[in-house]
Amino acid sequence: MQSSLFLTVARQRLCHASALALALVITGCAAPSAKAPVAAPAPVAAPAPPAPPPEPPGRIIFAGFAMHSQSKVFRNDVLLAEKLVKDIDPNALMLKLANPARDQSADWPQATPENFALVMSKMAEVARPRDRVLLFISTHSNPGLLNINAGGKHLPPLTPQILSNALAPLNDVPTLVVLSACYSGAFIEPLKAPNRVLLTATDARRTTFNCQYKGDHTPFAEALFGQAGAENRSVTGWMGEAQKSIAAQERRRKVPASQPRIFVGDEAKAWANQPLKNWLQAPKAP
Repeated sequence: MQSSLFLTVARQRLCHASALALALVITGCAAPSAKAPVAAPAPVAAPAPPAPPPEPPGRIIFAGFAMHSQSKVFRNDVLLAEKLVKDIDPNALMLKLANPARDQSADWPQATPENFALVMSKMAEVARPRDRVLLFISTHSNPGLLNINAGGKHLPPLTPQILSNALAPLNDVPTLVVLSACYSGAFIEPLKAPNRVLLTATDARRTTFNCQYKGDHTPFAEALFGQAGAENRSVTGWMGEAQKSIAAQERRRKVPASQPRIFVGDEAKAWANQPLKNWLQAPKAP
């Protein structure tokens, strides 16, 4: 009897203990199991900004205008200038307009005032920071006027103001302007700009020589663009050789001196003193 009673009490205590343990687990009072600490997420680095695209290489933008149809020399001048430009920069952008004389090819657009304005505006649109612009005009002229004649018909001439306005959008682009015409020195003062070089066949009051109808070239254009070894000279040295050549010819012919003129803007000195063949690599002035 006592042993049976003992077993009964022991069983009741075991059941109570088991029930208590189960209740603690169910109600959340059981001791929680240890958990591993959760690591903080690693910071994500901001993406690097994309590298700027490489700057396009420089090139020469050449615009040549033969503006008078009453002599063959003017179109020939543009062809001579084109050859030197291509020797310096085979990738040059070439724009050629002409009012051809009789028997000359008419395969270029006419050099009318309207076409001149159009070409100048397009040059400003396509010019890039490392480009160089060379504007060349060959024609007959009067004081303060670059004459335009197409098919024997006189058209409104270029004045210093017209040319200055056309060049204004290119003020930040290194620009070389060459004028092969009588009295062309009158254009220097109105066209001066810091990043510009101006070369003219004469001073403001003088004429040049040998612009006959059947001539090969104007003397100034030939002295510049036909100059042997021109690509190895700086713009200023190139002009200096042309001035000496013109003066020597004038002494031999016993004709009045034409006195070709040069202007170099302050910002242009960095590239005007570089050899022409290295023109595109010359740094811009700070």
